[in-house]
Amino acid sequence: MTTVGEPDRIVPGEGRPWAIGAAREYRRDPLGFVERAARERGPVFRLPDDGALCVADPAEALRVLHDDAGDYDDVSGFFHVGGGVLGPRATQVAIGRAARTTLRAHVAAHRERLPAVVAELGEVSVWPDAGRAAVHRFLAGALLRPDSSPSLRELMAYVVRREVLIRPGGRLARLSRRALWARVVRTIAAEARHRRATPRTADLPSDRPGDRPGGPPGDLLDAVLGATPPGTPAEHVAQVYLLLFRTSVAPVGHVVAWALLEAAAHDVDLAQVPAGSAVRESLRLWPVAWLLGRPVRRAHRVGGVPLEPGESVAVCPYLLHRDERYWPQAARFRPGRWDGSEPRGPYLPFGGGPFTCAGASVAQSLAADLLAALTHDARLEVRRGGGRPHVEGIITPPPFELRRTASHT
Repeated sequence: MTTVGEPDRIVPGEGRPWAIGAAREYRRDPLGFVERAARERGPVFRLPDDGALCVADPAEALRVLHDDAGDYDDVSGFFHVGGGVLGPRATQVAIGRAARTTLRAHVAAHRERLPAVVAELGEVSVWPDAGRAAVHRFLAGALLRPDSSPSLRELMAYVVRREVLIRPGGRLARLSRRALWARVVRTIAAEARHRRATPRTADLPSDRPGDRPGGPPGDLLDAVLGATPPGTPAEHVAQVYLLLFRTSVAPVGHVVAWALLEAAAHDVDLAQVPAGSAVRESLRLWPVAWLLGRPVRRAHRVGGVPLEPGESVAVCPYLLHRDERYWPQAARFRPGRWDGSEPRGPYLPFGGGPFTCAGASVAQSLAADLLAALTHDARLEVRRGGGRPHVEGIITPPPFELRRTASHT
């Protein structure tokens, strides 16, 4: 691996070093960089910033993700807390299951509210901000129950408005975001302590024989509290809650935004397309998780490249989803490919194997419902929206304006 300011040196498993400045190029345009690297070096190559082995070969990617040989860590790195990772794996699974149950129940019970949520966007809205705002408005009761601290509910709405869900670029922006994030963690931790000290009636043991203690989670914070051991620090609970909050709001809004952008670019009338197919195609082109990191636990090889414990592998759904061998006209937005019998390759918009996002099915369903509500009895016109997406953790669409008017006018 070569980084800025270092002399060229050979990366293990590669025939030639990256040129000086490759790390800077990768940080500036990671998607363009991996596209070029795959063309020039093949489907397995090192990334220039941290030396992770990027994998875009379908067979090798699936082998890494399913990890039948036990070559990778068995705890998901998603659950970052306090400089480490919240574990064990059983706790992570319990948190994911509780969060999925909470969100799925809310979507099923309140789906009829989506047209009203869309109407609140007005005739002209600016995306992807409008998408995140709409999702947050619809999920508000599941994210924080109505009897939560009003100041906390207001703070989380501010987090959405200020785009704190998305990591901004620039040193000052990062410092500002870090300060706000710390404030949010403190406030949520205080709410978590309050809930532990004053449980709801539904959370108390029942006097009736055979009844299980506790009730269904009231919101996402209840879900995390109920799935983590009682001694888990409130700050860790808060950090996990924030991770789930972010992945419940931003990706859904972005998936819908990409569908609107791509449909406009490729002259696709979304009113004539099943919303579920449009969402799946949006996720193919712009997967929520564009790189899937796996820390190496045992020495082994991937694509002929030797790996040692402490290194990492990054499976790249972004490249896998654009492989012309498996996805005809891969660069085009073609929702119809999901209705026919065309060949399809690995489809990993929310990860794969045992670490697939627990809320993937809920997110896809909500995105489809929101897109259907947007297109119902309406004409859509997308304005602007050019330029490369912003990539920082997840892929954020470039800003654009959506004009939505009643179809009979």
